[in-house]
Parts: sequence; structure tokens; C-alpha cells
Amino acid sequence: MTSPPSSDVSPARAQRPLYATLARRVVVAIAITILLVIPSVVMLAITHESAATWATAAGIGSVVAVAAGGVEVGVMTAVVMAILTPVSIGAGGTPITGAALMALMCLTVGRLSRFGLQGATLLVPIFMAWMIIDPPFWGPQHTVNRADGGYLAWMAVIFFVGAIVPVIVLPFALRKLNLPTPKPHSRREAVPYTATITVLTTAGTFVVLQNPKQFVAGAWLIATILVLAQVGDVDTVRRTIGRVLGTLLGMLVVAGTVLWVHSLAAVYAIGIVFAVAAIAAKFSPHYWVYMALITPTVVLLNASSSTEVANLGEQRAVDTLLGAALVLLAAAITIGYSRWEKQHGHGPTTREPVVVGS
Repeated sequence: MTSPPSSDVSPARAQRPLYATLARRVVVAIAITILLVIPSVVMLAITHESAATWATAAGIGSVVAVAAGGVEVGVMTAVVMAILTPVSIGAGGTPITGAALMALMCLTVGRLSRFGLQGATLLVPIFMAWMIIDPPFWGPQHTVNRADGGYLAWMAVIFFVGAIVPVIVLPFALRKLNLPTPKPHSRREAVPYTATITVLTTAGTFVVLQNPKQFVAGAWLIATILVLAQVGDVDTVRRTIGRVLGTLLGMLVVAGTVLWVHSLAAVYAIGIVFAVAAIAAKFSPHYWVYMALITPTVVLLNASSSTEVANLGEQRAVDTLLGAALVLLAAAITIGYSRWEKQHGHGPTTREPVVVGS
């Protein structure tokens, strides 16, 4: 499914000057950003609805799926997102149905972690959290009618177009790269991970939908939990601290942007610039730098007005801190149980599954 892993540092790469490495990353980031923006522009021209910009989010999901799981996983991700989008919008009509759908998606991601594919598919429940909790407006009245068949159909098309274009183009661009093979995880690691993300996101989705006025941007809470929760106990604390620090720095950037920029078009343009920088920083080992750049990227590109940017940024900071606290608490419980289980010699088998193509 993917090429065998290779050494990360070749002699040529080790001798390459820093400015050459940075320039190459920026060029790649610009190319990927253009690839992600094109479907949104096309769908925006067809529908004349700001909701069409969600095609870019769908493209990000498929890019991650192809890079982490291969073309087959990318195709399946595009199809699954297109199917789940109208289902998620409809399920968000009541807290119980929204929470139930989130539980099903997280159980699926947890099962896929046995084959090392949780990273390739994790963005599906993250983006669907927005469709469940805060779907985009549609129509001249800027309303959301979760039972409108036309609206649901268009959102499915937007997600499919945005996701399938990178899946078609990326294999040609990545054919010379040796992508890492998915790393399977033992049942001992997968079960606590599955339980953590399922319990926290299901409860979080229910609470957010039950109290929409208190959690204006509640989808950030779900996204924070899913991003921070790791399979096993390695790097959970370090990644959590890096995400919180980077998010708070990103919020300062957002605050400065809304203080000086009042045009929605300018806000989108600045968001695209940050998108290029974030993609380039993704290749670096400094996670907090990436978070500091991706935070204004997502906040600026998902705003429907310049006023909403400030409110969304403030709410995201609160939800990130709350989500980080929940993940750290869950990590402490699972790590404690893991150590107790090792001392007593009980628990599930550590036999790892066979991954096709590895």
C-alpha cells in the first residue's frame, strides 16, 4: 500500500544548506496550498455560498490520508467524508444522535489504530464534529436547515470534490518519495486509546449540543481531544504542552489581525499565507511552531465575518485548554492502569495484526 521506509537523512540532505531546505519546503507548501484552494474556488463559483470553502478542509483530510495510508486509503476517505457529511449535519439536530455518531466514528478510528491507520483517518471525525455541532450557513438568509435535502446534497458534493482532487493529483507528486509504512499497534495500546477518544468525544459532543450558547465553537473541544490523544503513553504530555503553547501564540496573531484588518477578503488572504507557513512548518520537528501557525490558519479561513474571527479565536483558546486538561487526565488514568496491569501480569494480548503491503 505504501513504499518501504527509508533513512530520513541522506548524505545529500545532510549537506544541503538551511536556506535551501527552507526554500524547498516553502515551494512544496505553496503547491499543496494551491491544490487545496482550487476546489474551493470552483465550488464557490458554482454555488455562490461561503460553505464551499469547506472543500479545502476536505482536501486537507485526503492529503493526510494519502500521505499516511496510501492512495487506497485516500479514496476511501474521500468517499466516507462525502457520505458522512449529510449524515453528520442531520445527526447534530439532537444531542443524543450527534453523540452517538461521534462514538461510532471514534470506535472506527480506534479499530484502525491496530493497523496504524488512525493518523490517516483522524481528520474525518474532526471535520465531522463541525458538521455535527456547527455546520456552515446556506442561502441568502444565512441559516442552517438540517432537514433541507438540497443543502445536504451540496455539502456532500463539496466535501467529495475537495477530497478527491488531491487524491488524484498527489500520487504523481509523491511517486519519488518513500512514505513511511503504517505502524501497527498492539491491542494493549489500541484499547485504552479507543476508550479514551470515544468516551471523551461522545460526552463532549453531547454536552456541547445540549448547551450551544455556552460552547459557541464547541467543535474545537472535540478536535483538541482527538489531536492530543495518542496511541500509548509516549509524547502525550509533551505534545499537549506544545499544542497549548502554540495555540496561545496563534491567538495573539489572531488578535492582532482582527485589530488591524476589517475586510473579510483580507482575512482570507492572510489565512492562506499562514496556511503556506503552517504546511512548511509541519515538516519540522518543532510541533509548537506548527500549532502557532495552523491556529490562525484555521480560524481565519473558517470565519464568515471579520467580527466572528475574534469570537472564534477566544473560544478556541478556552476549548483547547479544556480539551488538554481532559486528555491529560485520561492519559494519567490509562498510564496508571497500564503500569498496574504490567505488574500483575493481566490484560489483553500484545499480539500485533498483520498489515497488508507492509
